[in-house]
Amino acid sequence: MEVDYDAVNESINESIMEDIGSMNVEEFVDSLSGDDHEDALQIVMAINGLEFSMSVNDTLDYLEEHYQFDDHNVYEEFVHIVTREVDRQFEERIR
Repeated sequence: MEVDYDAVNESINESIMEDIGSMNVEEFVDSLSGDDHEDALQIVMAINGLEFSMSVNDTLDYLEEHYQFDDHNVYEEFVHIVTREVDRQFEERIR
């Protein structure tokens, strides 16, 4: 029987996204390093109504609802940070 590597990779990616999405946003920010840590921390601290106790998914929903169409799109910036972390963890798991 042949292994469906695309399905395996998709399953790994979904698992990582679920893990990150359910994380407390404070834990997520603390787990980052370098520019992503600084950028994510700045976003979370600067946004009124955003709480460190929120999950990453709730934070994304909040940013999408309130800040998606601002000149400085913090929603999009936070999505890129999350995406880079998903990619980083994916690379770690497939090694």
